[in-house]
Amino acid sequence: MESTSPNNLNSIQMKLIRTFEYLHNEKQLNEIDSLINFYFEKKLDEAIVKAETENNYTAAIYDEWLNEGKRKDNK
Repeated sequence: MESTSPNNLNSIQMKLIRTFEYLHNEKQLNEIDSLINFYFEKKLDEAIVKAETENNYTAAIYDEWLNEGKRKDNK
């Protein structure tokens, strides 16, 4: 990422602000917000799948972790 400008916004943030200048109503803002959220949800899902694949995580492992937490709570 590039360095910040005098107003402490980086180039990516400034580009987003310039893009928002073209929005004309709240509905458009909500649509853009949904698109950005979808993008980050997709990136998170991809990261989770990658971690599961690399670490051979299975449903059994998740169940074990959940049960460990329950056992600690009962102590």
